Amino acid sequence: MNQLESSAFTPSGPVSTLVLSDRLITLAQAADRAGFTGTAEQLITMACAVFDEAPQHKH
Repeated sequence: MNQLESSAFTPSGPVSTLVLSDRLITLAQAADRAGFTGTAEQLITMACAVFDEAPQHKH
């Protein structure tokens, strides 16, 4: 992975669930194009699971 790619996926702070889901979908698309259909399906499942759990708020 070149420097541009690795810096694009290195968060500088907290990452929102929307950004995380978007990155997982982007990875799934790349995996699918590369012929890794099973991996792409797993990444899509993870992208959807990001929104399945209720956020934990600290009081």
